[in-house]
Amino acid sequence: MNKYFDNHFRKEVVTIYPGEFYSTAGSEMISTVLGSCVSIVLFDEENGVGGINHFMLAKDSKAEANAAAYSVDRMLGKFGEYAIDLLIEDIKKKGGLVENLEAKVFGGGNIFNLPNVESQVGNVNSRFAFEYLQKLNIPVVKSDTGGTLPRKIFFDPITRKVFMKYIDNHKSDGEKCDDFIENLGKQEAELARKIGSGIQLKAVKDLFK
Repeated sequence: MNKYFDNHFRKEVVTIYPGEFYSTAGSEMISTVLGSCVSIVLFDEENGVGGINHFMLAKDSKAEANAAAYSVDRMLGKFGEYAIDLLIEDIKKKGGLVENLEAKVFGGGNIFNLPNVESQVGNVNSRFAFEYLQKLNIPVVKSDTGGTLPRKIFFDPITRKVFMKYIDNHKSDGEKCDDFIENLGKQEAELARKIGSGIQLKAVKDLFK
């Protein structure tokens, strides 16, 4: 997690990395970069609280077989099934009410170029997000998922607006963006592999500069 002053928005911005979440009742914005990962924006408009998570895989496939060994991993929010609950609890601590929550969903891109839609990590992640939110009776008021390009999002808890831009390889700096997309895909794949192996992760902070 990193905080800096953004000259464009003229506000403090908190950047979160894979497995992290952040909520606030203050004026700072929250930002992250997404490839196949998904971020869920949750906010309680009435009480002025909102936040974002950033999860990499929908479910912890090893949790039932080895619950004790993976208890720490759960708290890191790398899996959607924990990341959503962790964000909700954090919002509640800051005065938000579950019954007031609304959601926006972003990410889930197919940056690995897998041909089978059902096997795409991003598609699995985004589908899980919508299904889990429906289970919790939290309405999704806006979403932008899928595609083949990474996204960078900024969430303003005061206005509840999300500013999103694609990291597009068709711009004038296309070669640089191509490299970024390729590296993001490789690093997300490696992070996902490490999660599956139970290896402790380190945030890939260079992707968020």
